[in-house]
Amino acid sequence: MKWTPLFIFSLFIVLIATLTPGNGKIAGNYLDKVAHFLMFAFLAYQSLKAVVDTKNIPDLLLGCILLGFLTEFLQQFIPGRNMDIYDGIADTLGIACAYYFYKSTKNESN
Repeated sequence: MKWTPLFIFSLFIVLIATLTPGNGKIAGNYLDKVAHFLMFAFLAYQSLKAVVDTKNIPDLLLGCILLGFLTEFLQQFIPGRNMDIYDGIADTLGIACAYYFYKSTKNESN
């Protein structure tokens, strides 16, 4: 895997956004889920672009999904944050969409 600047940036954004203390208020009804979806879609897409050996893609995607659920688990220990399974689902959907987008754009370029 190549540690590209955009991959590092996306990982940094995910970790800061999910693991910093909050004020306990949710941004909006579903705005939080949209943010999770977009952050993890960006992370997964940048991860896929950085992968060198395509046989590692399933492990990479699983790692992104596990990161999403790990950050949700850790949020129960962070002041002003709470664990929400629906955030983990939004993370996973973002990762899946990023994979299909990556796959479709890769096929078009070949």
